[in-house]
Amino acid sequence: MNSISEGTDLQNYIPQRPPFFMIDKLYEKGDNFVVSGLKVSSDNILFEDGQLREGGIIENIAQTAALFAGVSFKDSGKEVPVGYIAGIKNLKINKLPETGDELITKTTVTNELNNIQIVNGEVKSEAGELIASCELRIFIKES
Repeated sequence: MNSISEGTDLQNYIPQRPPFFMIDKLYEKGDNFVVSGLKVSSDNILFEDGQLREGGIIENIAQTAALFAGVSFKDSGKEVPVGYIAGIKNLKINKLPETGDELITKTTVTNELNNIQIVNGEVKSEAGELIASCELRIFIKES
């Protein structure tokens, strides 16, 4: 899978900053979805005991959703918004990724009402194995 954008350039689209930065590639953006990548490394703040912990997986999904919002807002000439997780539903974590694993995360906006987005998120391994999934409710605060 080839990326559209990588590394620090992605910081232009989301409000998070190192050491709390959980995406490093943008693979694809559609009308209601985005696909990001993250190579798991031991220097990740949410990495412990040889694995990216549950909070890191959830944050990766949330930041992928933020990437969708950031690209959408920037494309329309607006400032990148700040978003807050308002709820997590149906969280399933099948496996904790290890050092060197490449995560491919897709978030799809299924509904929007005022400043709330409902987003389905899926994290897969590079080989296509489902690592985690959930539904996020995200409150977007526009500046």
